Parts: sequence; structure tokens; C-alpha cells
Amino acid sequence: MYDSGGMLKRIEWLTVTLAVASLAWGQGGGRGRGGAAAGNASTDFYNYDTSASGGTAIPEGPPIETHQKISVNGETLAYTTQTGFVALHDATTGASEAHLFYTSYSKDGASDAGRPLLIFFGGAPGMAAAWQEFGGLGPKRLKSDGAWTDNPHTMLGEADLVFVDPVGTGFSRADQPNHARNFWSSANDVASLAAFVRTYLNGGNRGGAPLYLAGEDRGTGRAAGLAAYLSEHDIQVRGVVLLNMAVSADSTAGDAQYLTALPSLTMSAWVHKKLAPELNAMSAEQIAGQARQFASREYLHALYKGDRMTPEERTKAVADVARFTGLAKQFVISNDLRIAPDRFGAELLREQHGALSNSDSRVAGFAPTLGFGGRGGGGGGFFGPPPAPIDLNLSTRSGPFLSAYESYLRHELGFTGAKDEIYYLDHGGVGEFTGASDDQSLAQAFGRNPAMRLFVGLSYYDLAAPFYAQEFTLAHLSVSSDVRAHNITVAHYEAGEMTYLDDKELAKLHRDLANFLHQPARK
Repeated sequence: MYDSGGMLKRIEWLTVTLAVASLAWGQGGGRGRGGAAAGNASTDFYNYDTSASGGTAIPEGPPIETHQKISVNGETLAYTTQTGFVALHDATTGASEAHLFYTSYSKDGASDAGRPLLIFFGGAPGMAAAWQEFGGLGPKRLKSDGAWTDNPHTMLGEADLVFVDPVGTGFSRADQPNHARNFWSSANDVASLAAFVRTYLNGGNRGGAPLYLAGEDRGTGRAAGLAAYLSEHDIQVRGVVLLNMAVSADSTAGDAQYLTALPSLTMSAWVHKKLAPELNAMSAEQIAGQARQFASREYLHALYKGDRMTPEERTKAVADVARFTGLAKQFVISNDLRIAPDRFGAELLREQHGALSNSDSRVAGFAPTLGFGGRGGGGGGFFGPPPAPIDLNLSTRSGPFLSAYESYLRHELGFTGAKDEIYYLDHGGVGEFTGASDDQSLAQAFGRNPAMRLFVGLSYYDLAAPFYAQEFTLAHLSVSSDVRAHNITVAHYEAGEMTYLDDKELAKLHRDLANFLHQPARK
């Protein structure tokens, strides 16, 4: 943290006992897969045991540096990489409290003063920034065969890039495991990452660079909160990039959760060809527009009137909900017009015994029965509660991705540290997390810095963050009319949770982000 003079103050979490709740950025549990419960000894060697009083010391030292080249659209792009740790020190005692792992890419021969600096902070608590780096925005990108190749859509042509893992993700660790939980709230998470930004800017003499912050899914609250925090402490942020931002509580409160989810259900049914022929024949933009219109008019009125609807009105509402979801009318009736995403996927693919991936509803697979009747045991037939539903999209990607990324770190970037450490890609290193919502953080950031710009990328097939709920959140953002008219850019993608993993949509995302970064600064 910082005092009014901009100097790092004593990190308050060293002396404050936190009440940790099982919320991620104020919106419920984290996306992806959860870690161990904070404060409990781990029964899983992938989970980080926060009951331990001692851990392996992370050695101090300069980052590993390499010089590389890639070909982008027939031109050679030369750049310098750095891989290593930034220590977070107590400003009073100088003692190291945690080490944050990062990788950075700087274009050779570019002027540091005016070149943008784009820093990525990963996704939900537990999701490392490697997804963004190696999935589509860094200079190298993973191929389907497990190798990597030059990435023609890297953002390195437009900005120097930094990918940093918060405590509990990647190789980032608290120096004392039993202090790790103190980092797992939005306030302390933001303070620790602000310390990283300040240290990185000062160490690389980049204090004058146009600074952009990027977050993804429930980690977008981190980027929004960090923008407000840095502005408050005299480090100006030029812009914020939010990919599939976490939605506000109001957008999913009561019947609003069904209203804002319905367009995503329509898109999911559309991509699986479960709608009527005239709807299946529409483009993605057209069917999304039709679904928005239905949700905001007829569906809204039907949910509002409830049992006050006439029999004729109810019959029409049932038929229309069935038409826009691809579900049977009887199922709509049985659910009183209110279709939850988890029940929707199972019903949409019931004949195939299938289920949709929450992170990307285009990806479907067989849904195993959890009861295992007659095989002994109760509940889910396991030694404990039934397992969470399988997200086939993440499950099939994570293993190959992690294996390739660690090989990339060792062989391409020359990183030699943390040889015996677990790289926490998407679960296991972060326990229970409590936090604040994106909309409040964004409002505060714009209040402190009205010249800041915001880019929001929304994906049609991310059921965990429905695009219409994100649009609702932005429409109710407490900002001035001038900021709303000139500072906010919104783009839509035919993709799931991680837009950049889609080859076609990555090209569009690259163009949109390049245009965003090239916009002149507002006065």
C-alpha cells in the first residue's frame, strides 16, 4: 500500500486478521476449478496447504533474459524476454512477504517513453496469466499438437507485454504458506499487485509509459480495482481491458438472472442447431439481437406479471420461451418460464445424454450419471459429496496446455527456477476468496480518472458470464455521460470464456485491441 506521498506503506495484511468468505470478487465462487479451503490442511498434493508454517525459500536474483525473433505478417519482430520473480517487501522492515512470478516481452528498438505497456493479471482467483500469454496474446502460441509457433496476432506489435501471476497462481507464493490466505481478498490482492506494478515501472524506468491493465472473467474485478487504486496513489492508468467481465449483483438478482441469461441460452441452442429453421438460418449477430429483444420485452413482462398473466398470455409466453431456447414447452411449463443454465444444457442435449461446457457452450460431451445406483454408497457414490459437473472445454485443454507451457518456460525462455514447484494453472493454489464487484471498482476508477479508457470484450458462448448480463452491468455503470459516450468500447465475439483460444475470433480481438491502444489519450 502507499501513503499520500506515493511511498509503499506497511502491508496491512501482516497485522490484520481477515474474515475470509467463499466469494470470488463478490459474485459467488471462482470460475474454473476451486482450490483447497483456506486454513485447512490439504488432502490433495495439488492444493496449497495454508496451515504450514514454513515453505521453500524463493531465491532472490535478476530475471532470466533472452533475445528472440518472430515473423509477423512477413516482417521480423525482435524482442527481449524476462522471466522471474518480483519480491513484495514490507516497507517498514524490508522483509520479503511474497514473490510474484512474471514474464515480460519488450520490442527491441522501440522508444520506451511513449510505447504502451499492457499488463495481464490472469483470470478468476486461481487462474494464471499463462492462458492469456500462451493462449493467444503473447509472441508464441500453443498449437493443437502440443508444440508452439510464432503468433501473428500477438499484441507485442502494439505494446510491451507483462503477464503476472497473483499469489497462489503460477509459481507465485507467499513466503510463509500460512500467510497466503491474507492475499486472497480483493483489497489485499489489489494492494500486492499495485506493489508489483510500482516495482516493475521503477525497475525498468517505465514510469512514463502509457499504462494499460487487463483482466479476464472474475479477475476483471482485480483490474478494475487496481485501476482505481493506482490512480489514487498517483500512478495514472491510460486504459483497462476486461475480457468477459464479472457481472454486477443486480444483473443476476431474482428474476433478472433468467432474463439476462436467456440470450446466451438462445446462442447455445442456435450453435447446436436446436432452434426453428428460420432462427437457425440467422447470423450470430441477428439471433443475438432477436434474443435481446425478446428478453427485454415479452419475457420481461411475462416474468413481471407472473400469475397475473391470462391463460392466453401464458400460452404465448411458454411458446416463445420454448422457441428461443429450443426446449420442449412442457419443460418450460415445469420450470415456470425460468430456465437456469445448468438445467438448460442437460435438457437441450437430453437425448444424447450430453451436457454443455459452462466456459464455452459450443463444446458438449457425454454427461456421466453421478448417482451410480446399486453400486454401494449414497449421495454421489464417492467418498464424499458428488463431484462438480465436468467442464469438458477446460478439462480437455488444461493438461496439454500446462505441459506445453512449462516446457516453453524451460526451453524457450530459459527459466531455471522453481524446478520442484507446482505451476498452478487453474486451480489448487488459491483457497477461499472474498472480493468486491467490477461495477463499483470501475465507477471509482472513472471517478478518479475521467480520461481513462475501457475496453470490454463479450463472448456469446460463455454461460458463466452471460453477455446480456454484462451489457446490463455496463448500462447501469455509474459514470458521467461524457465517459459513457467517449471512453467505453464494447466488442462481441463468437467464442467462449477465453476468446483468444478461438483462431477466428483471436484475429478480431487483436484488431479491436490494436485500435483501442492506438486511440489518442483523452484530455
